[in-house]
Amino acid sequence: MTLIRCCPTIVLAHFGSIPRQTLTERTETRRTKGVLGGRSKRVVEQVLAATVAELAESGYRAFRMDVVSTSASVNKTTIYRRWPSKASLVAAAVEWMRRLVHDVPLPDTGSLERDLVEAFRRKGSFKDRVEGQAWARLLAEKHDPEVSAVIGSAVEERSNAWYAMVTRAVARGELPDGTDPRLLLGMLSAVVDSWTASSSGRLKGELLEAAVRTVVVGARSGSLVRAARRRATALSARSRRP
Repeated sequence: MTLIRCCPTIVLAHFGSIPRQTLTERTETRRTKGVLGGRSKRVVEQVLAATVAELAESGYRAFRMDVVSTSASVNKTTIYRRWPSKASLVAAAVEWMRRLVHDVPLPDTGSLERDLVEAFRRKGSFKDRVEGQAWARLLAEKHDPEVSAVIGSAVEERSNAWYAMVTRAVARGELPDGTDPRLLLGMLSAVVDSWTASSSGRLKGELLEAAVRTVVVGARSGSLVRAARRRATALSARSRRP
């Protein structure tokens, strides 16, 4: 089975564009408005909200179905009837969060620096929420084959959305051809996370902007172009010499 090899600090931000209201709050609001479409859907959303909360508290390995049952006020037999295993229930919760993410795509302002600043701001606000804590717990266990199977496609999909910010910048001429999105985002994440850790978990806006600007300026020099691309460019340049 293929395990996830994406940068965890990037992946944590993948669900950072869920609207400010938490999943539990959305469930309660929708139930109050009477648009859930019946008791069955209500039960499903209560269970999924409780699942996200339990993941945030315990992670995957220590995940407890009985806690979900109590929190959701749903009989455990009812839960097992729909989701016969822990893996199937957690997969349903991940898919639930994943669908909400599609409502608010990552930034596309026409400027890589603006896109990255906004995306990392969302990441910062996401980490303290129950969904962010649940996702961080899953990522911490991503080398477990069961966890990898549950979150792998969601991680790949959101990774591609992040990488697309960089490839769009290359297409606009902001960065050289062959710039490696994974390398650029990995370096930026390392800087932002390091500064965030040393500033009591809250990175000031001007420091975030400085980090983004520094990495993007370096990338413009060609330092993050894939090695194979650099070799091809060098060979092409030599072949044109008289």
